[in-house]
Amino acid sequence: MAPVTHSLVLLGFTACLTLNAQADPGALPSASYQASCNAWGTPAKCTSDWSEGLSPELRVQDYRIAHAETGKTIFAGRGVYSVADGKVSGYWEDSQGSIHRLTGSWTDNVLEVIWGETDAPIGKSRYDFSGSGMKAEDWSHTDAGWQSFMVIRYPD
Repeated sequence: MAPVTHSLVLLGFTACLTLNAQADPGALPSASYQASCNAWGTPAKCTSDWSEGLSPELRVQDYRIAHAETGKTIFAGRGVYSVADGKVSGYWEDSQGSIHRLTGSWTDNVLEVIWGETDAPIGKSRYDFSGSGMKAEDWSHTDAGWQSFMVIRYPD
């Protein structure tokens, strides 16, 4: 699997919901997710923590995949999201040295973001925070168009 695809796959892993109170009902939630996951054939523990950024208008997603037995980090990433009038901008950085621009939308508890430039996308992610959990789906952009490669429902 290519390094860019790894970055996108890893955003799809998250689980076991703990929601905190939101200051603004239109803001991305503050939440913590944790689950057992499969990291390219390796049993792992995936965590995705969504918290307030350095400004109350920002949300930060800290993501980590750790080996299930040793706890050693297999992959880590961080997304920083700014939401204004339902439009999302931000960036993603990860332990593979990737940095991607993020653009998208936040509507009805669904966050959708494109990775890379809108005229040359690398991938996209959709996080549905509806109900008592979250559903995450990731796609990579290929010559054949968008290819879904990960769908996760939390809690599992």
